[in-house]
Formats: sequence, C-alpha cells, structure tokens
Amino acid sequence: MPFGVPGWKWKVGKFGYTVENEPNYEEIKAKAKEVLSRTTKGIAWRGHCGSLHIPLVFEGQIIGELWEDADPKEVEIGAYWFGKWGIKVQLVKDGRVIGFIWLA
Repeated sequence: MPFGVPGWKWKVGKFGYTVENEPNYEEIKAKAKEVLSRTTKGIAWRGHCGSLHIPLVFEGQIIGELWEDADPKEVEIGAYWFGKWGIKVQLVKDGRVIGFIWLA
C-alpha cells in the first residue's frame, strides 16, 4: 500500500508500524462529543509564562486540557490526527483552538 493513501492510517504495533482502516470524521466527532458530555474540568493552573491549563477529566483520568475557561460540553470539535497514544482532537471555540482531548 502506498504511503499516505486516504482512509488508512499508520499504527504502532508490537512489531513496528502497521496499517489499518481509519475512522471517518463523523465517527470521531460523535465519539468526542460523547466523551465531552461526561467530562469534568480539573483544577486550573498557570504555567511559568502565565498560560492557563485546565485539565479535562474523564472517568478519573486526564484526557486533555483547555487553555481558556470554557464548558467542555459546548466546545466544537476541530481537526484530529493520530498519535502514539490515540487520536488527538482539537477543541474549538469562536473559531480558535482552545484545547484538545485524546481518544483511545
């Protein structure tokens, strides 16, 4: 299979990289919305440069963060990409990316 074929993604497996079928945007958007509906905000903290970090907690685990104070249930779902630990999904408010979550 040629590199970069739409509909397929690279995945790190036990014996290196494998190729598997990629879910479509609507599936990822629905899953992200479902997870965000049950997500709570953790204790906010500021980085050494003054940047705001608000952890997003799902079933006792931090799955992402916000960089602005916003209700996780009201943010829009932006772009996504596949990473080593799952799918990283951008959280968008007023046309700006204000955080992200990881989907397993």
